[in-house]
Amino acid sequence: MDPGLSDGYRFDRVLDGFDGPFETIPYGELQSFPSQTIKKSHGGYLISSAVNNAFIAVNDLLKAGISVYRVTEETGDFPAGSFYVPARGERILKESGEHWGVAASPVSRKPGKMIEIKPSRIALFDIYGGSMTSGWTRWLMEQFHFPFDRIYTQEIDAGNLNKKYDLVIFMNGTIPAQARRNQGRVPKVEGIPEEFRNTLGGISGDKSIPQLKAFMENGGRILTVGSSTSLAYDLNLPVKNALVKTNERGEEEALSSTDYYVPGSILKAYVDTEQTANWGMQEQADIVFNNSPVFTLKPGAESQGIVPLSWFGDEDLLRSGWAWGAAYLHTV
Repeated sequence: MDPGLSDGYRFDRVLDGFDGPFETIPYGELQSFPSQTIKKSHGGYLISSAVNNAFIAVNDLLKAGISVYRVTEETGDFPAGSFYVPARGERILKESGEHWGVAASPVSRKPGKMIEIKPSRIALFDIYGGSMTSGWTRWLMEQFHFPFDRIYTQEIDAGNLNKKYDLVIFMNGTIPAQARRNQGRVPKVEGIPEEFRNTLGGISGDKSIPQLKAFMENGGRILTVGSSTSLAYDLNLPVKNALVKTNERGEEEALSSTDYYVPGSILKAYVDTEQTANWGMQEQADIVFNNSPVFTLKPGAESQGIVPLSWFGDEDLLRSGWAWGAAYLHTV
């Protein structure tokens, strides 16, 4: 599998030898981002949200108490979703240009239609002993300067999550499917050091799910990834498993591994760039897919405010790796 595809690299495969004005880079030497300089502006600056490191700059600006906005319509060469930073953010933008290669373009005046960004109180769910997927997400958020707290089951079960958090993130494997809950081995409290006992427990249907539902009903947001998307069934959202077939009795049943198997591959997907959650993305994306859950919307879902952010087309989806039965994903 080629990880460069999922990172958005565009390249051509060259099989013949070629020459050019190239510079040999010492093996193992980390390369810095090309430094960017900015011009002084009394009208503020625009930053492209298509650049990952722009989010480092935005988080540093918010931490410093400087307002940041997202423009809601195309502004010059910048599409909707780009960031606007007032002139007082010049110092931090200069540092971001030097250290992270973030380019900030000066503007003569403040754009007309914008949404101000409010810092979110983020919680990243984890489990006793640590979750690999949560650990990687923790590292990623640290690299991009997102402030967050780690949260465990006991804090969720205690309720009143809205007092502390605006967003709770559940990575793959941290919310088990309904049928597999309470099947894992639970260590005895007596054998666990005191400082780790608050991390014991797992998401349960009788205690945890009602608290998560109350959190959302009171304005909180939940982001689920991978198997943790099973929360959609707990919340009775108008979605259903797309990876099914109709058997001889006319009943829907989940696909078997002989019908469908896509382990650790990169697939091509389409993205709704009009949705604010997708601002900064291209209309097509190469995504990492590891037998991931796939949903289809039930009738009436859109009237409840549920719309797809991304979907598969009906052409060849495989970009790298292996996909058996990928036709089941077509137009999902």
